[in-house]
Amino acid sequence: MALHKCPKCELNYIRDGEDYCEVCKREMKRAQARGRHVEEETGEDEVILCSECGEAPAVRGGDLCITCLKEKKRQVELENASEHSGDDEYDDEDLLEDDEEIDSDEE
Repeated sequence: MALHKCPKCELNYIRDGEDYCEVCKREMKRAQARGRHVEEETGEDEVILCSECGEAPAVRGGDLCITCLKEKKRQVELENASEHSGDDEYDDEDLLEDDEEIDSDEE
């Protein structure tokens, strides 16, 4: 009649011949009553932290938290805006031509 730890929780002791402790048995019974498998439940509890900040949990199916995702999106929008605004301004050749015209007018 030796005791050993429950293989599921590794907290409670069980007797030889028993598969799980009473607490784990109760938990598995509840999970079956809700129509879930115990393996699925443990997979849902796994929290993946954001790879950028390492503090907040990452969104489902991603590597970043919601705050870092928003910041990344904002950075992309700023880059795109700066690229578009650069097209509307004068390029270097136009500025040089304008300087030459001003110099010739002054003479």
